[in-house]
Amino acid sequence: MYAACVTLSRLSSLLALCACVGRPAADTAGRDTARARETGETGETGETGETGETGETGETGETGETGESVPCALPAAADVDTAAGPPTVVYAVRHAEKGSGDDPGLTAEGLARADALVGLLHDVPLVAVYATDLVRTQQTVAPTAADHGLPIVIDYDPEEELAAHILSENVGQSVLHAGHSYTLDDFMEALGLADPPSTSDYGDLWILTVAADGNVTLQTTCFGG
Repeated sequence: MYAACVTLSRLSSLLALCACVGRPAADTAGRDTARARETGETGETGETGETGETGETGETGETGETGESVPCALPAAADVDTAAGPPTVVYAVRHAEKGSGDDPGLTAEGLARADALVGLLHDVPLVAVYATDLVRTQQTVAPTAADHGLPIVIDYDPEEELAAHILSENVGQSVLHAGHSYTLDDFMEALGLADPPSTSDYGDLWILTVAADGNVTLQTTCFGG
């Protein structure tokens, strides 16, 4: 069973965690254009690199020297200065493989990848799970949210405002966020990462460790590889 989904506004009224993170009106046209490119029914690759159901996934790099698959695993915790307090750790993923249509859900392959994320993050002390308002991001993190007994906090504009929310409301804690290839780079920059990686492949898990002094360490692994 998928975890319940709530808006930031609803979560604030129930848990008194924070104010709702809204979508700036000025960003609507640009966001709708990017979303339209990603959600086309033909499955063609848009300019942002989002691929449809027939697109290739980005798992080609997950092999060892012998050509055999390398199991996905979390790296050791980033070595950061904790003198001023514990770091904030953000686990970020692009949604798993999607179907076609205006707001497609995950394919069978995507659902299997979402299930694989559960085991990878089972022992991580997550306190919040965030996703965009589209089905594919919610389905990607739903099994993990359920495993931790957490609702999925739905946020329509996941860049600067969600990053600011995390850095103020989840200081020293661990959270999970599912976004899109056209949102995750801005999200990472807003967290303080100067040079975000490519976010066009399925199955990448980015771990951003934000130290109390604002320094950000990026680590990358995979899920469902």
